[in-house]
Amino acid sequence: MAGKAEPTSRKNGWLFRLAGVRWDIAPMNKGFLTNLLRQAGLMHAADRLRYGLMRYRNRAANQAWRAAHPGVALPPDYLMYESFQLNYRKYYEGGRDTAAWVRDHLGRHLMLQNQHILDWGCGPGRVIRHLPEVVGQGCRYTGTDYNPQSIKWCRENLPGIDFLLNELDPPLQAAPNTFDAVYGISIFTHLSAAAHQRWYDELLRVTRPGGVLLLTTHGAAFRDIMTDPERATFDADQLVIRSNVDEGHRVFAAFQPPAFLHALFGQQAAVLEHIPGQRQGAAASQDVWLLRKL
Repeated sequence: MAGKAEPTSRKNGWLFRLAGVRWDIAPMNKGFLTNLLRQAGLMHAADRLRYGLMRYRNRAANQAWRAAHPGVALPPDYLMYESFQLNYRKYYEGGRDTAAWVRDHLGRHLMLQNQHILDWGCGPGRVIRHLPEVVGQGCRYTGTDYNPQSIKWCRENLPGIDFLLNELDPPLQAAPNTFDAVYGISIFTHLSAAAHQRWYDELLRVTRPGGVLLLTTHGAAFRDIMTDPERATFDADQLVIRSNVDEGHRVFAAFQPPAFLHALFGQQAAVLEHIPGQRQGAAASQDVWLLRKL
């Protein structure tokens, strides 16, 4: 049937038939397949299918982890999946490790005592829930997200932390110069070109002069999963956008060349560190950027 992808072989990558044409997808390059799904308007449906598969695969391990940790509040499965992975242990224990990672990165450039820290794009609290224990030192913590269900869950389950609801576009519900530190983990990675500038301007607005921003992006470590045209765009120092889906959703993807971000982050801020991501087999880590507002 036209428009239906039929697998025919999985040797040396993916080989399938679409609309009567055989397509061979090399290993490590899923960009071609995801772009086909985007063009067909099937990306969100495919992601919901993946969610169901992950829920089934992780069911036994998740049930065992919940039974062993009955006192830990966990968000609904889809909220967890949409913002991270559907793995209870990685959500909670990995979130605590990431909170320590945030502390260590920010702590190289800011004394983390009596500071006000913002988690931009907090989702269902994977990282920020651990900051009072991991950082402490009299600091205050605020999380913000555009998903009202995530904010509702956080407000009901994570006491001692303030949570704000924002829209897909700025502004945040915060006064200028409110925060001493801001971190956003894999948030620019799901925004359009225009939103990069709008949100960068907004983060600067709510950060005090001298404050530090920690942001992660899709850098050169992700070239292997791009299509040839996407790599050409990336190598020309231009932003690569995979859209045809809802902006801000996990399947909306942006890939940021370092030169593009140096130009963006050089506005009203100093780049303190750029730590390129690394590729290890099929996995890649994001670039890390640390900035100081001038």
